[in-house]
Amino acid sequence: MYKATLRDTVILAAIALLVPTCAPQAQEWVGPLESITEAELRDHIHYLASDFLEGRDSNAEGYMLAAHYGAILFGAAGLEPMFTDSSGAPTFFQQIAFTSARVGGASAMRATVEGASKNYSLGEEFLALQLFGGGELSLEEEPIFLGYGIEAPDHGWNDYEGMDVSGKIAVIVPGAPTRNGEPVLPPDQHAVYSNLGRSANARVMSAIEHGVSTLVVVVDSASTGLWDEVTRMMNQPSVRPMPSGAPQEGGERSSAWIVMIKAPQAVDLLSGTGYDPVSGGGPCTPGPLNGVSIALDLKQDVERAFSAPNVVALLPGTDSILKDEYIVVTAHLDHVGIRNGQIYNGADDNASGSAAVLEAAEAAALAPAKRSIIFVLLTAEEKGLLGSMYFADNPPVPIEDIVLNINLDMVGRNSPDWPESLLAMGSENRRPELLQLIRDVNARVGANLDWRLNEGSDPHAHVQRSDQLALMQKGIPAILITRGFMGPDYHRPSDDPETINYPKVLQAARLAYALALEAANREILFDSE
Repeated sequence: MYKATLRDTVILAAIALLVPTCAPQAQEWVGPLESITEAELRDHIHYLASDFLEGRDSNAEGYMLAAHYGAILFGAAGLEPMFTDSSGAPTFFQQIAFTSARVGGASAMRATVEGASKNYSLGEEFLALQLFGGGELSLEEEPIFLGYGIEAPDHGWNDYEGMDVSGKIAVIVPGAPTRNGEPVLPPDQHAVYSNLGRSANARVMSAIEHGVSTLVVVVDSASTGLWDEVTRMMNQPSVRPMPSGAPQEGGERSSAWIVMIKAPQAVDLLSGTGYDPVSGGGPCTPGPLNGVSIALDLKQDVERAFSAPNVVALLPGTDSILKDEYIVVTAHLDHVGIRNGQIYNGADDNASGSAAVLEAAEAAALAPAKRSIIFVLLTAEEKGLLGSMYFADNPPVPIEDIVLNINLDMVGRNSPDWPESLLAMGSENRRPELLQLIRDVNARVGANLDWRLNEGSDPHAHVQRSDQLALMQKGIPAILITRGFMGPDYHRPSDDPETINYPKVLQAARLAYALALEAANREILFDSE
């Protein structure tokens, strides 16, 4: 548990003295949208991404100072806390206890093909990772072959079509589909999926969205770098939230395991499909692996690690009925801390998004909307979306009453593919309506949006790579605002406030505010399905 030092107390007191100048009473003559200013965004980013906060690692004092900063500003804007602390007092902090876990050395895997069994050696012949926390796994069942594990129906390929894989073991192989020797997917996506390392995230996310309990990934000889990276990840502790006492109905997410095996070890496993995992030749048709069973006994070594909060604030709605529906506006507050003696300040990633949320919250408080709006600064995104996963599993309101998420992540730099532009992208759930909402709102805001990824393929799978994913997995429509996840100074110590494009952050903050306001004021947000 964080305990404030004398130095911290002095700093927090100084912040508290400063924030009334930003409170709504001092800005009543300014319209809410115009109250979001480049100067205030600059001030927030310069504090959050200062060396003093030492990179805001969620397991460090600097993160707690950032969290207190956010809580003080939420309170100054007139927003309400949604939790209570150990003494019963209201607090903006949703405290999360994290554990540290690693795959246990006693973990085992066995495959049986037509009665002949083979045991696999952990580290040499198979690797295991668990996503989103959870517990150990012990099961034996007939797996399902999912071919390449690619879900691209808009381009004529969907390995999941007609397949019920929820709660089951699924096996996928590397590569991208062809017909008559020609790529099925567009050139950019074909290039991504032809490289297992580049496409692993998209394949894993598709499996998770379909409820796969264990995804067995066959690794080819061209992907030794991926094997080495997963070996490193498996052998070091990973952080995840401790299971909470009483999750809501629909509850804590099932925790998928990822198992990797090398191609030569998969030859017998896939012999009934006609596909050769070593050469990559033969039919790659999804279906049950008849006559095959996979037995997994995956262990974990777990110990308590640390606690860190999400910072959560409520702006109650004004309509007697619609106030019980909620728009949730999010950005992750944490970054990666200190590495090899260098401070990674994370100005773009994600002091920029956090600053935008703080300004959007202050603006929204000047003129509350019909629906309620929850503003959240999330912890532990850099450790695997853990703060957002915990929030989605343990929301302060019924999960079915959350009708939209707007997430901001990295809105302060110019990406090579989208210079001077922002991306505003919608989830697959309600995508046409979300894109129309963005168009309608931006006609007033005037942000410079690059629309190409909304009209074509997205080889980098942006919408599946940030905190909105946690709420999307609960069936909640989501909008991501970002400058794009590729580009300069990403996870480097040079991601400093001096490099930020502040007019771009201003556009992102105003767009997020205006989207939240429009969504919160519409009598009908989405038509009934």
